[in-house]
Amino acid sequence: MKTSIIWYISTRTNFPLELWKHPKIAIEINTIPLTNIQTIQTSPKDINILFLELSKPEWDKIKNDFLSKFELHPDISLTLISSPDFEKISDELEKKGKIEVIENPVQKNSLRLLLDRTIQTEFYKNAAMEIGSSCLSNVGFFEGVFELAREEMKVADDTNKALQSILDYESKVKKSQDLLQDAIEKVNDMKNAELLELHDRIKATEKLDELRELELRNAIQGKEAAENILSYSRIEEMNMEKIIKAQDKIFAYTDQEIRDLVKENRELKIKLGIPITE
Repeated sequence: MKTSIIWYISTRTNFPLELWKHPKIAIEINTIPLTNIQTIQTSPKDINILFLELSKPEWDKIKNDFLSKFELHPDISLTLISSPDFEKISDELEKKGKIEVIENPVQKNSLRLLLDRTIQTEFYKNAAMEIGSSCLSNVGFFEGVFELAREEMKVADDTNKALQSILDYESKVKKSQDLLQDAIEKVNDMKNAELLELHDRIKATEKLDELRELELRNAIQGKEAAENILSYSRIEEMNMEKIIKAQDKIFAYTDQEIRDLVKENRELKIKLGIPITE
């Protein structure tokens, strides 16, 4: 089984994703401190992916050493750089084909998809190259057969048709090699196209998250406004209750005054000897 090694280079200790299983490839995570990047030893037999998680000042410290060793390294399939300052780093590395700069904190689903696509593409690319190498290793054998056929053609014209068939087969082998080379180039083109598409998806996902966060803030502000209106309504209700109580007191006081006047008038009539009518 082929192995894919993700070299996690950071001052942190935990890779942002949990290790997952692939049906055809063993996936390993190697954690390397930023100060030890020169100790990384890769093998052409493995699918090697570098994943750096750092700030712009940290990148500036290791940039020259890192690029001189890994920018054109034949064993490195992809280099991912995740940084809060991703725009500044991305501007510096705009024309670097095997380096992709993404935002930090990283979107885990997008990162998993990017790693899976890279590993899958490299797996099929290596398989195609192995088939091509196998065909090329047989070319020497066929060339020996063809040379022998040419010599025999000089001696016996009767074998011309058989030898011609062998020569036709040689042409088909070479044509097959050309087709195989075209297939390898198409795989590389598909890989580059997928990387660009994934980069656009990551940006779209991040933009969607920003919009959702804005909607949430607006909803919270709307809730606070509603609570303020409700609080104001309660205050108005309390003030109205106070007004009603005050009016009740006024009415009660007025009624008592009327009763006192009636009583005083009654007593005055008694004193004056005026008949009282009920």
